[in-house]
Amino acid sequence: MSRLRSVLAAGLGLCALLGSAAVVSAHAQYATSTPAANSTVAAVPSTIQVTWTQEMSALQFTVTGPDGSNVTTGPAAIDLAERHNGSVPIKSAGPGQYLVLWHNVSGDDGDPNDGSFVFTVAGTPAPAAAATPGPTPAAAVAPSVAAAATPVTSAPTCIDNGQVTPGQADFRVNTYCKRQMIRDKYKGKINELLFNYDLSIGMGLESSLKDAMGAGD
Repeated sequence: MSRLRSVLAAGLGLCALLGSAAVVSAHAQYATSTPAANSTVAAVPSTIQVTWTQEMSALQFTVTGPDGSNVTTGPAAIDLAERHNGSVPIKSAGPGQYLVLWHNVSGDDGDPNDGSFVFTVAGTPAPAAAATPGPTPAAAVAPSVAAAATPVTSAPTCIDNGQVTPGQADFRVNTYCKRQMIRDKYKGKINELLFNYDLSIGMGLESSLKDAMGAGD
């Protein structure tokens, strides 16, 4: 009887271990990248390459430059010969820190995942040109001020799986576009790395936003 109990205990322990491993590998997690996370490079690369721990069936990137602009110049691509790897082309926004946000869907189990990392391009931003002092007629200033105060912009849209993402206030809807809308709205007010991590472990949008707001940069 004692031997039977020992065998059963060992079997249960093995099941628990396998179950734990399955939970850990439930998403395609970041493994490596070029440029590497938190690295400093001499120049802006033309392409960012990332390797994940699982094969992927879908992939999206948003890369923000030091000036806050989106520097991606084309869609994300999965390496069909080695589906752990993905890439996206980018353009230069000068020296400074670049933020890479990614969203993937695992080809192994279909689970979605979000994450981010940063890298820095060495160099010193060019100083702003000094203004030349001198009197300026008020009549000449007024039109330019009025024009700057009323820029003509189109409402931002984001298409996800063929549909425009629903309103940002509806936190029940959890899509790639919705998450990006929240990042854009609260940029500089939330800890984006914490927000991405909370989403990756299954927290809802509202809970992830509150957590990231509490630890805002």
